[in-house]
Amino acid sequence: MSDTVWVSSVMSDYSIGNRQGIREKFYGEDWAPPTFQLGVKPQNVLEAHLRHNRGETLERTDFPEAMYVFAENNWKRVGDLFCAGPFYAVKGSLADVLKEFDLGKGGLLEFPIFEADKTTRLPGPFYLLNFGAVKDSFVPSETRSRLFPRRTVERDGYDLWATYDLEDGDVALTAAAFEGADLWHERKLESGLFMSGRLHDAIQAAKVKVKFRFARVRIVSGTPR
Repeated sequence: MSDTVWVSSVMSDYSIGNRQGIREKFYGEDWAPPTFQLGVKPQNVLEAHLRHNRGETLERTDFPEAMYVFAENNWKRVGDLFCAGPFYAVKGSLADVLKEFDLGKGGLLEFPIFEADKTTRLPGPFYLLNFGAVKDSFVPSETRSRLFPRRTVERDGYDLWATYDLEDGDVALTAAAFEGADLWHERKLESGLFMSGRLHDAIQAAKVKVKFRFARVRIVSGTPR
């Protein structure tokens, strides 16, 4: 068992997904127009997006059925972590690494990306990143970085926090973080993507070209409070 845990702030990097040159088709819907103006999401997509960002496992039909490239030069610059509509997707060396680790109830779902004709399939493979694990090991009282409240106990039944610009040792988790999946979200901390030391080390060794903005987590005794 690895004795380290890492948190990534990559989900706070809104440049991922910006002007990628690809658009989506959802099940039962028409292809989105070839434009960088994404428009307002339908309610069902918005709800699925919020669940995805919380680390909940989605159904295949919640994600786009397929994508197509409408701006080839933009697409050529896209890294191994990208967005399929409002959802995270992976390819290349990052996908190869993630396949070897426990992603919980979710996992990698292969999906097609086509050329501009919406018929010729790109070689890929490309995968939707279906998150599958939410843990409850975050300890707000032991966390050193500034915390911003996001929900109240009175309204939602538990505190939800957000924090930014993390440094090593800022975020505190209990040893329960070592149990279960290698990639997960914390129930009470928004936007942080957590991973085991083994997964972190494999990503670093593979020289994955994604700005994960890693910070090492501090493990504390006791229970979350």
